[in-house]
Amino acid sequence: MKISSQKVLSFEQSKKVCVRQLSLGSNLSWAQYQHEKERLFYKNHHQHTLSMYLAGGYETHRTDTQSPAGGPGRFCLMPQDCESHWQLGSTQQFMHLYFDDDYLKQLAIHVFDKDPRLIAIPELTFFEDPTLEALFRHQMATFHWDPSSQLMMKQFSDSILISLLQNHQSMPAIPQLTGGLSPKVKRLVLDFMQTHFHRQIYLHEMAALAQLSEYHFCRMFKHSFAMTPQAYLCQLRLQHAQALIKANTQNLSDIALTCGFANQSHMGRYFKKALGLSPSAFKRQHV
Repeated sequence: MKISSQKVLSFEQSKKVCVRQLSLGSNLSWAQYQHEKERLFYKNHHQHTLSMYLAGGYETHRTDTQSPAGGPGRFCLMPQDCESHWQLGSTQQFMHLYFDDDYLKQLAIHVFDKDPRLIAIPELTFFEDPTLEALFRHQMATFHWDPSSQLMMKQFSDSILISLLQNHQSMPAIPQLTGGLSPKVKRLVLDFMQTHFHRQIYLHEMAALAQLSEYHFCRMFKHSFAMTPQAYLCQLRLQHAQALIKANTQNLSDIALTCGFANQSHMGRYFKKALGLSPSAFKRQHV
């Protein structure tokens, strides 16, 4: 049977071989695959995908649009919910970095102080980028993908996404930005959260600072920070918990209470979700 007459399968249904994979939290993960000679379509409903070919791919191309052929060191950027159709050639190996849209926007806020509504990524097929290739090939591909490498992998993943933001983002069609919290209100709210993160913070307290209803405050906060007030507070608590664990002056149970978590188990759930590892595993890597 000729390749062109093969049934078109989804990437998930295809005969791909997953060589290895590792989650770095709920919003960031990696996978390495081997695949060959299939027709398929790719669509990720949950996250963006950045893919790089490690080996092979010379005969692989898009069938739904004109595109160059693949090859080692070439990248594909596939935004969430975009569908692409492919003809795969002989044996090839490639790596996928999966990342949430909100995670990318939060990184843009932190690194570039950019309004998250100005952040968008284009669909790109088989482009070359020496900086990204070095990070993929000489850092991520050479790591042992196990819990002892997770924090370092996360740091390099962030470096990859920062490079992506610098060189390959597109400008969304927003004629005029409206809404969001004013700079003064943002500073008031963040200072309040930084001062009181160790206790329960009520939504009405922050809304009062902004002189908004609770509903409107939540919407404007999400516009400004690409996350809810509760998610921002949890992130703040985790940052302080990580600093205290590194200092190694308190046990994990006391650190949890000091940082506003109900108990050590409560802190552990958020650690696992954000970093992909437990507070104990984090401590072993830093103490």
